[in-house]
Amino acid sequence: MTLHSNPLRIAILALLAHPAYAEQTHTFNIPAQPLSQSLQTLANQSGSQMLYAEQSTTGKKSPALKGNYSTGQAAKLLLADSGLTADVADNGTVTIKPVQAKTADGTMTTELKEMTVIGESDDDFNKNYTALNSTSATRTDTPIMQTPQSIQVIKRALIDDQQSVTVSESLRNVSGVVSNNAVFTPSVDYTRIRGFRAEQLLDGFSQYYNPGDRESTINIGRIDVLKGSNAILYSGGAGAPVGGVVNIASKQANAKQSGEVGVRIGTNNYYQPFFDVNQPLLKDNILFRLTGEYTNAGSYLDVVKTERYNINPILTFTNNDTTTLRLQGKVSRWNQPEYQGLPATGTITGNFSTPRKTFVGPNDMPDSRSEFNGVWGSLDHKFNEMWSMNLKARYANSQFDEKVQSLAGADGFTADRPAFRPSTWFLANAELFQQQEERSFLGNATAKFDMGRTKNTVLFGADHSDYQDQGFMDVDMMNTGFINLNKQPLVSTLAYKQAGEGKINQFVHNTTYGGYVQLQSTIYDRFHLLTSVRAGHVTTDFQNTSTKASSKASKTKILPRVGAVFDVTNEFSLFINYSEGMRGQPFVNFSGTPQPEESTSLEGGIKFNIAEQVTGQIAGYQIDRTNVAVRDNSDRFFRSVAKGQQRSRGIEADVTWQATEALSILANYAHTDARFTDDLAGVPKNNRLLLVPENTGRLWVNYRFQQPLLQGLSVGGGLYAQSAAYLSNNNTFKADGYHNFDASIAYEKQNFKVSATVKNLTNERYYQAFGYFDGRVIPSEGTSAYFTASFKY
Repeated sequence: MTLHSNPLRIAILALLAHPAYAEQTHTFNIPAQPLSQSLQTLANQSGSQMLYAEQSTTGKKSPALKGNYSTGQAAKLLLADSGLTADVADNGTVTIKPVQAKTADGTMTTELKEMTVIGESDDDFNKNYTALNSTSATRTDTPIMQTPQSIQVIKRALIDDQQSVTVSESLRNVSGVVSNNAVFTPSVDYTRIRGFRAEQLLDGFSQYYNPGDRESTINIGRIDVLKGSNAILYSGGAGAPVGGVVNIASKQANAKQSGEVGVRIGTNNYYQPFFDVNQPLLKDNILFRLTGEYTNAGSYLDVVKTERYNINPILTFTNNDTTTLRLQGKVSRWNQPEYQGLPATGTITGNFSTPRKTFVGPNDMPDSRSEFNGVWGSLDHKFNEMWSMNLKARYANSQFDEKVQSLAGADGFTADRPAFRPSTWFLANAELFQQQEERSFLGNATAKFDMGRTKNTVLFGADHSDYQDQGFMDVDMMNTGFINLNKQPLVSTLAYKQAGEGKINQFVHNTTYGGYVQLQSTIYDRFHLLTSVRAGHVTTDFQNTSTKASSKASKTKILPRVGAVFDVTNEFSLFINYSEGMRGQPFVNFSGTPQPEESTSLEGGIKFNIAEQVTGQIAGYQIDRTNVAVRDNSDRFFRSVAKGQQRSRGIEADVTWQATEALSILANYAHTDARFTDDLAGVPKNNRLLLVPENTGRLWVNYRFQQPLLQGLSVGGGLYAQSAAYLSNNNTFKADGYHNFDASIAYEKQNFKVSATVKNLTNERYYQAFGYFDGRVIPSEGTSAYFTASFKY
């Protein structure tokens, strides 16, 4: 990993430092060994951030060190007679550099070479919001300023300062992202980036439907949001999502024993105990970490009560030099009565008003459920200064079972208009069950070399994903009922019972694989070129044994990606990027030749890093999506044909400002124009895509007191706002725009931390587009508050 610091390139070696680490005494036990390994061990045992040039330690040995020392004292003892010295910054960061020498004119000089990463970084101890590097976009540790793509990083510090209760809440910190609603059953991922469907990844693996306890934040190390098609590197599941990917990086085990146990309580009987235990098992070589969280919560909505949990172990084997093996797992569960939202009529339109907290269905509605189980491993090995490799594999199974007493109106199951005016709808018992099994493999090899005035990184890789999905959807149309949403109390004429036989009759088999090569070149230190190409294959095989419907789409295509960054100065860069993607279309019965959907993405803009304080980018883009499955009206069975077209254009801005060590500021804005570019989908050309607001914005400010009497105290506040969004693609109904304010306060002293946050501080009342059967709304929660207390060691 390389970073810009004016003309210098630096990189993080290991754990990021606590502001007071340099003054603390630690117990060290470091044997005599190569200096590079000793510095790695020093970083692990002290939890300090270290910066140094790898070349400066080559061939050098260090003496044994045993006893109690400050980090600075220990570093200087290890560097004795090495020709190197250590400087300790106020925040505990240790910089290793050559001893200064006098030139002929008597001035002092220090030759500073490129500094590269040895070890790994961890955001657990870093209190600012600025991320300078990312591996997600290129699978190599590359400065974001040198990557020709829109990348935003949500660091752990931001999640903690905002006291985010859900992942979806955290994603508001990135421009152009429309996140899931936490009340929605985890059976489909509604995350949208730049107007199109995106996909959440876990440590680089596709989560597809994103089932289980997907909103938990306990095991998040950081979140990388990559915008546009990422088909070169991320084509698992059914293929590359059009809008982008959200890669959630798990917390990693490290060599410093630590832990946290706490509980969060909140409005509507919210109760959430959690733990995070990090335990080295064999010095610095075998490391273990386990996180977990259980949530039991009522709701501002009638009947809705949520129970969810997740457990996340990781075991790491490392020699702290060339080889690291990580074995990880996740078990998560979610249970809640299915909430289907409310119709547009009676909420945002109509001559009557449905009570905001109304739950459609009986009070004894059985829970819907969702679960995920997965195990995966990652092997990193460095052969020499030029070659390294990474191998990853995962096995996962998941399932969800949705039970609902669904509304049906004049517009079918979208149900935004009543079946009988002014306020009566049909009711039908329904159940959707699906279970999935996935096997994925990812592998790549990296070569780094200089040639003339260029610095180059070549990545060779291949991947294979096998995803099997089967289930049924039963709707009982023989025994229907009615409900009048204008009559209080609500009276349903239908009791819930099993909707059908519950027999699995739909089968989808997604297979994706491909090989790719990627070249990153830095030319004359200012021009950064990224070119890559993938030979990708997508097969989607769909079978319905009840209707005898079947279709199989299979395609192999060359997918290019090319981009460039030009450093206008050390603080400003211009970038441009073009890429293509391909994705299968499961659960679609085609009348003609089945085809995967395809996409092209073009973006450009400016990136900046001003004085290592103000970082971010401004970008413009266009994404075109083709071969979208639409109904074939000429087919007597109304099957689908791959002909639909859509387009999204917009501008975005993301900024983080570390004004001082105490003051952190984040701001973003997005203008998104996502439309149909033909009328084949049964809606007029130029209709806007559902759920996508035209304008969104976010501002967050956090202050961490530095005065001795107030040290450990922090306060923060923020605003989120968005414009109106259509409920469905027919653009008949639109949920109004809204805004809300949040505020938080936290105090941390030695081993204890307490914090409190208030969401929707001014109790704004509004409706959001919900997306249930491509329609309906959900009311805002109103003011809510949460209190968290934890013990750390």
